[in-house]
Amino acid sequence: MAGRPEGAKASPDRAGKGAPRSNDAQMKAERLKEMLKQKYSRQKEETDEMEKRRNKLEAQMNEMSLSEEQKKTYREELGKMEAQTMRETRKRLSTDDFNSLAIIGRGAFGEVRLVRKKDTGVVWALKSMTKDAMVVKNQVGHVQAERDILAASDNAWVVGLEYSFQDDINLYMIMEFLPGGDLMSLLMKEDIFPEVATRQYMAEMIVAVATVHRLGYIHRDLKPDNILLDWQGHLKLTDLGLSKKVEISPSYFGVKPEDLNVHAAAAREDTRPMPAKPVGHVRGHTGIQGPNKGNKVNKDRKLAFSTVGTPDYIAPEVLAQKGYGAECDWWSLGVIMYECLVGYTPFYADDPVMTCRKILRWQQFFNVPDNVVRKLSPECMDFMMSFVCESSTRLGRQNMDEIKSHPWFASLRRQYVGPPGEREARSGHGP
Repeated sequence: MAGRPEGAKASPDRAGKGAPRSNDAQMKAERLKEMLKQKYSRQKEETDEMEKRRNKLEAQMNEMSLSEEQKKTYREELGKMEAQTMRETRKRLSTDDFNSLAIIGRGAFGEVRLVRKKDTGVVWALKSMTKDAMVVKNQVGHVQAERDILAASDNAWVVGLEYSFQDDINLYMIMEFLPGGDLMSLLMKEDIFPEVATRQYMAEMIVAVATVHRLGYIHRDLKPDNILLDWQGHLKLTDLGLSKKVEISPSYFGVKPEDLNVHAAAAREDTRPMPAKPVGHVRGHTGIQGPNKGNKVNKDRKLAFSTVGTPDYIAPEVLAQKGYGAECDWWSLGVIMYECLVGYTPFYADDPVMTCRKILRWQQFFNVPDNVVRKLSPECMDFMMSFVCESSTRLGRQNMDEIKSHPWFASLRRQYVGPPGEREARSGHGP
């Protein structure tokens, strides 16, 4: 057998085995896969919805005891309406169909703009996400989860998805615009809420989260900047990218699994008792500003709530990547409740690693300042502690009735004064 000429290189495997695929090729493959998945998912959704409408019409006509001729007329009318809807739905939308009014938010993969649809004049929130960034950061599944749950839900507690489309660079979601801003902005404005207002918000959050659970999802990323307010100050959930079967790992927050080893020699967690309020604390962050940075606090607060991957609200069982269920969302609501009443999160630290360690050792670090305890009712304290606790004993782990029957909600109707966001809306000033 003739040998290979000196200096000649071995030819690559004809089947391509061993030859690494370029990142560009992987990205294109991911895009194609996602595009096909979305296409057939939308077609199935459209078919299912049409079938539901037909069945509903038939049931209504049977109740009305209509003649066959009358039924035929109604069926033909429905068919015409369905055809018109399909034509409008399948019209290829693009950003050219909207006028951009303002940027109202930024995220890890893109931005959210306030836009007006040219042909109808209706104002929407346009969320754009860069495809390459999502693939590189392995977030395609998160975005798909968000689109799926928004498309599946049709209720008053979840921000509605009207359209979704894409181009070569971005994915877009046209969503309901809520003019009241988010709960984080309102917290920055009010600093803390009185107990009665906190109870009203918690009642709405609980109902909202329960609707997500009934759809078969767990939110997993509840925090004040994922809770939007309508013009009356009532809330809706958004940012559902970590819902459904998409698992959260510590790396989502920039934390390596080995960083969570609380016995590591390099562990530097601060074990001092928490002060009444951290100096210059930036709401939504885990950092504490030094006294000489006090003049930056207001500016930093405006930037803080847009930071992606804040672990302050994540349940310990989720961070530990152990088995968990819907009860992890109730922990997050307990932490949000704490922030509403105290003015900062219970596990703040200098960086996300320290925050995660404190959450994993929550029994050591969870503390409600005495000056806050004195202002709260025993029922309020008990309710909060029933959420921030071991998952095996957490309120709501069995069913919603456990939560609704808690004594803290007994006087909700009698003492209702409306949430702070509602009072702002009535006065003509949004949060």
